[in-house]
Amino acid sequence: MSDTHLEIERTYDLPEGGDLPDLIGVGGILRTDHQEPFELDATYWDTERYDLVASRVTVRRRTGGPDAGWHIKRSESDTIRHEQHFPLTEDADAVPDGVLAALFTERRGRGLRPVVRITTTRTVTRLLDEDGDQIAELADDQVTAQRLDDDAPETPRTWREVEVETVDGVDAQVAHELFAALDGRFAAVGAGPAAVSSKLARGLDGAPALRLRSTEKPDKGTAARALTKRLRKLRSTLLEQDSLLRSGGQADLRETAETAFGIAAVIGSYRPAFPATDEVDRAAEAAEGLAAVTARAALAEYLVDRLPRASTPAQDALVDAMTRERILAATRERRSVAVRDVVAFLHGEPFLELLDVLDDAVERPEPTAWALRSPKKVAQDVSAVEKPRVRELVRDAVGEDDETSAVLERETAAREATELAWRAATRARMAMDVLRDDAFPHALWRRIGDAADVLTERVRSLHALDVLRVHSGIAERGGEGTFGYGVLAGDRVRLAEESYDEAVQALNRV
Repeated sequence: MSDTHLEIERTYDLPEGGDLPDLIGVGGILRTDHQEPFELDATYWDTERYDLVASRVTVRRRTGGPDAGWHIKRSESDTIRHEQHFPLTEDADAVPDGVLAALFTERRGRGLRPVVRITTTRTVTRLLDEDGDQIAELADDQVTAQRLDDDAPETPRTWREVEVETVDGVDAQVAHELFAALDGRFAAVGAGPAAVSSKLARGLDGAPALRLRSTEKPDKGTAARALTKRLRKLRSTLLEQDSLLRSGGQADLRETAETAFGIAAVIGSYRPAFPATDEVDRAAEAAEGLAAVTARAALAEYLVDRLPRASTPAQDALVDAMTRERILAATRERRSVAVRDVVAFLHGEPFLELLDVLDDAVERPEPTAWALRSPKKVAQDVSAVEKPRVRELVRDAVGEDDETSAVLERETAAREATELAWRAATRARMAMDVLRDDAFPHALWRRIGDAADVLTERVRSLHALDVLRVHSGIAERGGEGTFGYGVLAGDRVRLAEESYDEAVQALNRV
């Protein structure tokens, strides 16, 4: 079992031998309660590449003090962290499975090793208000840090720091107002907010951390600069959604799909912008796979929201409650299956390889000569590839059916072809969005967008008809009425036919 809490604190650098400031009268502090010193012994763990540090995550096994155990800290800012606690285990040389599972994405599936040992002599002062209630805790720390890598210096680093942490439940804004008031008192004794707020970061100073080696951003005005900026934002959103999905939280499936499409657009449509390596080729395939699986989940989410009801009040009144409940149950189950498929993909090696490539592209970009050109010139090359590809797939999606095959086979083939065209048009639109219509011809940008929109409606209708057909058949075999299914199906047939006509028109304009 583990528990999680919000940690809001500020760290100050205090000269060796210097006195603590008088804090009485600051932020409601009217009393102090000094505690006896105690010892803390913590071993911090990370991957060979220091993936956790690069992700602003720390994991440690700590003994001593009131919260001995395994701790995971995720930094939201220099003062706000989300801390997750796990019980202390007897084996100091192995990370518990629960901790490894909670860190799967940040560690990129890799194993962990000890990277630094930090021992601390801590003297705590409780900061109290006029009623004796605690406002915050001040920890005066004498710290010794010893790196554990092969190139570590023989002499440990030592320093003194002071942490002030607010009690649980304090609003972040209130906490920052307290810290602002404290800054003046600490400045008066020659102290100030720490240049490095993490003990781990100080302890790792000089370590051969690959993930912490960054390169300069590509030059302004180049396509490479726009691609790097977009990937940085997409990676951040993807990791947020990944965390929610893994923890069983309510992730926005449509945002997840949009993010996946965006990544596929950048890596796929702008493939010549990245190193010509097998790793990048596999990442492009993984991005396409992620876009496909998250798109199905987003479709399932849409069906839950929209399928149980017709598009007009008159039609909706003709659907009985039992039919509506059956459809709602069916679409929720389909969504659950789709979400499980997404989570399974997130645990796969292709997804981890994709994250590695994103890390390199954002933190250590190596733009090619092709990408260092102006956005307009790069857009010309992208258009030359994307336009005929989208046109061909849309033509396949709206082409004549094979009348020699069975009805179910024709419908399945039509749905699959429509999905391919939809994903291609959506990806192409997002690829153009990276450089915007000042690089791409505005007419092409708009027409590709129109094709994506009508294909979105068509693929939704085809999936809706598939659900209605299956459950109408179940109802009929059970002797139940199927009129409500027919009403909803007729509504969807109309939408599908309209979107078909619009798709044909969009094809002629692409």
